Amino acid sequence: MTSTIHGSTQAYLIPGDPVRNVRLPRMFNAVFERFDIDAVLMPMQVPRRDFAVFFKSAFLARNVRGMVIAPPHKPLVVDLLDGCGLFGRVAGSVNVVRRTDSDELEGDLFDGEGLIGALDHYKIPFRGKRVLILGAGVSAAAIGVALAEGGTVNGAEHIALHDVVAGKAAGVAVKLDSFFDATVVAVDSNDPAGYDLVINATPLGLNEGDALPFDVARMDNHAAVFDILLRGQPTPLVRAARARGLHAQAGFEMLVQQMPHYLAYFGYAKAAEALRDDADFLRELIYPAAMADEIENPLRYR
Repeated sequence: MTSTIHGSTQAYLIPGDPVRNVRLPRMFNAVFERFDIDAVLMPMQVPRRDFAVFFKSAFLARNVRGMVIAPPHKPLVVDLLDGCGLFGRVAGSVNVVRRTDSDELEGDLFDGEGLIGALDHYKIPFRGKRVLILGAGVSAAAIGVALAEGGTVNGAEHIALHDVVAGKAAGVAVKLDSFFDATVVAVDSNDPAGYDLVINATPLGLNEGDALPFDVARMDNHAAVFDILLRGQPTPLVRAARARGLHAQAGFEMLVQQMPHYLAYFGYAKAAEALRDDADFLRELIYPAAMADEIENPLRYR
């Protein structure tokens, strides 16, 4: 956190429920301190039923310049905004809000941008490839938007979504397919065979004893896994895929890759550009000790 808070300090909030384990305050405040930015990001414990009132009331404070939205509030924000970016509109949720110079509130969604950056960081191919996304919640929708938005040249050629809740994946797939050129479909099976990349956007792996989201033995030999979960990494899924010799990565890099987007959105262009060049200090801050080797020897995991 910034060493000194002044009357001129710009405040950013991260409302969620719960917020005990959120990592972004550490990351943002480390960036603010490193680049001598007079700002602070504070977590706010806000129950879902109180979120709309909190959101509008918080921006009555003139030095509250923006928010980063944590679960479960991302889908609740869109209707409270004066303007929303394409990713946020298509996915129906946002994870960042800023106050403009004209005092309007704008929001957008960078989960998918973080995923694309993470895949590129680890040199996991996805452009022109077949991708299976497991889950059809907020994060899965954002990932689908990012993969589809690039078209069949810069994005995935074929995107399949699977969710255990009947009709949920179909709803997301129809929306994405209507906006973008990529082929987006809902599938009834979580079978990973035939896909180049499988992304776990389900909660499976958060709790001890959870079943694997899919059968790793069914994956093609060239395929890769990205598990967006943060807690408990490397998860049993990541470990099982690596045991097969497959390229498998955890979700921490998504947070790192979103940071330049957040900072640019909030108007800190120089800090954003510096982070694009070197964000290792953030990786050292949030990667758990169990994954420390990944920071020291990234090529081993690419």
